Amino acid sequence: MGDTQGQAQAIADDRDGLVRELHHRVKNNLQIIVSLMNVQKRMLPLDRRGEIRFLEEHVQSMAAAYRVVYASGEMIKVSIDDLIREVVSGLVEVAGGRTHEVETAGCEARLMINLDQAITFGLTLAVALPPILDATHQAGGSASISTRQEADRVRLAIVGPVPIAPLFDPLRERLLEGHLKQLNAERISDVPQGELHISLPKPELV
Repeated sequence: MGDTQGQAQAIADDRDGLVRELHHRVKNNLQIIVSLMNVQKRMLPLDRRGEIRFLEEHVQSMAAAYRVVYASGEMIKVSIDDLIREVVSGLVEVAGGRTHEVETAGCEARLMINLDQAITFGLTLAVALPPILDATHQAGGSASISTRQEADRVRLAIVGPVPIAPLFDPLRERLLEGHLKQLNAERISDVPQGELHISLPKPELV
């Protein structure tokens, strides 16, 4: 019996090691892609850098999920609050490194989501945050991102310092709708201009 248990544990350890190595390789490959896009962006005229920035933001946000899962030692789950902070850090870097303009201390949902959901959630932030970050920079204020549990759901709130109308262009609206559908989440409509509030079902994130 002891030999059987030992063999089963060895197989499980090998599997976990392989999954961890896979996460590491994917993380590194995505980061290489981000770096290459950043180099190309710097070589483009100012009026064309937005084309590369959009792609860079999305790849950076996907890479964030792998960075968090690798750093935490988890194989398939990610802290939603840690993920938000990592995605924000990447998006701020792409936008020019204005870390002081985004406050994430209010991210306190303390829930885990699986890696597939984490990637989609990261892409949701890649769609939603940049316009608010840009408006925040122009206004000279700061934005805040928070999460909290509400009964059987989780509420994400992104609040900018100034009204923005429209909040997103048609492409971002369409992408946001698709990502929220994948997450089985709802966008809360009765909020001030310049804010985005999303309600996510807690059972889907655990």
